[in-house]
Amino acid sequence: MKQMTEMNRTQWGCLFLALVGFAPLSRSQSDPYIATSQNFYCAGSEDNVSMYCNVLAFDPNTNVVDWTFAWSPAAEVSDPAAQSVTVTPTNTTVYSAVMTAPDGTVYEDDITITVYPEFSVQASDASACSTIGLNLSAEVDVSNAMDWMWEPAVGLSNATAQNPQLLEELTQVYTVTATISGLGGASCAASTEVQVTSIFPSLELGPDVVACSEETVVIDPGLPVNYTYEWTTAGEVMPVLEVTNSGTFGVTVTSPEGCENSDAITVTFTDGPILNLPDSATGCADAGLTLDATPSDLTTGPFGYQWSNGSNAPDATFYESTMAMVQVTDAGGCTSSESIWLEVLPSPSFAFPGDTALCFDDFPEVTYQLAVPAGFAGYQWMNGSTLNTFQVEGPGVYSVVVTNNIGCNTERYVTVVDFCSEPLLFVPSAFTPDGDGLNEVLRIEGRNLVQLDFELFSRWGNLVWRADSIGDYWHGQGPDRTHYVQDELYIWKAKYRHFTDPDGQLSPWLQATGSVRIIR
Repeated sequence: MKQMTEMNRTQWGCLFLALVGFAPLSRSQSDPYIATSQNFYCAGSEDNVSMYCNVLAFDPNTNVVDWTFAWSPAAEVSDPAAQSVTVTPTNTTVYSAVMTAPDGTVYEDDITITVYPEFSVQASDASACSTIGLNLSAEVDVSNAMDWMWEPAVGLSNATAQNPQLLEELTQVYTVTATISGLGGASCAASTEVQVTSIFPSLELGPDVVACSEETVVIDPGLPVNYTYEWTTAGEVMPVLEVTNSGTFGVTVTSPEGCENSDAITVTFTDGPILNLPDSATGCADAGLTLDATPSDLTTGPFGYQWSNGSNAPDATFYESTMAMVQVTDAGGCTSSESIWLEVLPSPSFAFPGDTALCFDDFPEVTYQLAVPAGFAGYQWMNGSTLNTFQVEGPGVYSVVVTNNIGCNTERYVTVVDFCSEPLLFVPSAFTPDGDGLNEVLRIEGRNLVQLDFELFSRWGNLVWRADSIGDYWHGQGPDRTHYVQDELYIWKAKYRHFTDPDGQLSPWLQATGSVRIIR
């Protein structure tokens, strides 16, 4: 008789017992088997499960129409004699198929389709005076383990928890979905909506207010008129409060459900910023006369400034005598204006050199001097000298303060840099490469040379050495460095460029020639 063994299998793989007549055959990996779209079914689903006998895995060249198929239980498949069938099981069922090849060989396979129960999700809407800390709750009417998902995740402590907690004050509709755990692909799931309502959202009267005197400030919580309002102002119970005096005003609001919340706001009425500017001021022209219009009471800021010289800063500097005016506006749009007569006295006026470059190395005997015209009341150089002249001995920053007879000062600075614009190229006329340690090499020396092309030729016009930077030197070797050249006279030619100013401006190419003799 035919022996059969039932074995568990996954969705895409199974073990088979193949038979030829009544003799059992061993099964290989390529034997025909049942393939399925999924190995589970959701009860109540309008979809179905597709299954088919995969005989091509056994023989890719076989003609499927020459095979016969027999499915069981036959009553539960769409066509018990077809290669492909669909099922809509009501209970977990083992389906089997007998597959007969064109040569009469019989193969058999089975597969279990697990049916999961139809279920629903139950969850209650939630209303609270404050939703912060409120727990949402959901459950299902079956015992299967579930995976949970709340959408959107806004305001939730954990969107994948069955009973998450709300962390925010909000009114929101959530969709909660339960899925039977462990299923992949298309899953058995159910969902429902949950309405969360914050009966009394946060009460915000807004930031403190600065307003101009004789204005009326309306404080409006922006809540429904059927709420109950209790203001800190005696006898005020209307939804909005009109105030005309400075003070702090609070309100306690109660909703029809009994939810209560409170807030307060400070209102300050002003006649404009309080300024502390003088009626007049005197100063010197060189430093200028600086006025500061910052109000003495900063609580009504931020402030806006408009000076008659165009400045929009708290302070402004004037360098000529004038009637200076300023208008200051506080946070409430209230303004104050002041006019100040400014007398700007003349500061000493004199010529003084701008930043310059001096060549100290080439002209050590030359004395450089900074001079201010005589006749002023006082002089003060940076080293304490009180003369009207100052000797410049090297690079640096030099400054002087000159005072006139009315006490006004003028300070001037000059930066002196050491720079010799004339280039210097030095090539010795002879050297002695004889090993005594003295004057052994021909070294190119110079100053302020940026680019150099130096060539040395024999008396026959052959190039024996080339240099391209200051400091290069020659031992007297030939071009191939295999021997020393003869003791004789050599001719050199040089092209070079130099800086013409401290800013790095380059000169045109210059040329020079000369000779050097080797003496041994």
